[in-house]
Amino acid sequence: VDVKNRSIMAYEVLTRIVVGERVIPAADFIEAAENMGAIGKIDYQLIEQAFIMVKEKHYSGTLFLNLSPKAMVISDFMPTIRALFRDYSINPGDMVFEITERDTVKNIRLFESFVHTLKDEGFRFAIDDFGAGYSSFQYLKNFPVDYLKVDGEFIRTMGGNGAMEREIVTSIAALANRLNIKTIAEYVESEAIMNEVGAAGVDYAQGYHIQSPSPYLV
Repeated sequence: VDVKNRSIMAYEVLTRIVVGERVIPAADFIEAAENMGAIGKIDYQLIEQAFIMVKEKHYSGTLFLNLSPKAMVISDFMPTIRALFRDYSINPGDMVFEITERDTVKNIRLFESFVHTLKDEGFRFAIDDFGAGYSSFQYLKNFPVDYLKVDGEFIRTMGGNGAMEREIVTSIAALANRLNIKTIAEYVESEAIMNEVGAAGVDYAQGYHIQSPSPYLV
């Protein structure tokens, strides 16, 4: 949501496996899927399910999607992505692909080439978990990004005695603003944190305080 007026800016599409009453988060199976070479199929299915829901609900806003670099360098990735967008008449500008330095890929130059190609076709990009690792600023330098998603560990500790975290988040927001990049705070879990995020100059926020994850587009 927009921090200033609380209007909905976008939805993030998350991968989950549901077995009976159990909901399995992506962290528990994505690495295994990558090792099996199945991550591309999961991404395609996820995108298609999201597009079906977008059409059913007549949603015209933005979608954010975590994308594995290991899927992006698969030879049929871009043709399949283009076909999905064409088949469901989705504007590439309505999709923001999230990339994170925690995901590794052997051929980083090939990955960068794919990102630039998709950017030229109108897709948008975000750096996820910005500030969490050592290469965040290198990613900022090398990739044409539209959003920085500030790592949730900085956000959730901004309240109370979190003076250091407040300074870090404020600095990231100021830098992004100078670079014409929008910022998003992750893990906004209370009104107090929401207020801290606004005071730091962050543009958008997501988290349990705003809405819990749901299998539905609401």
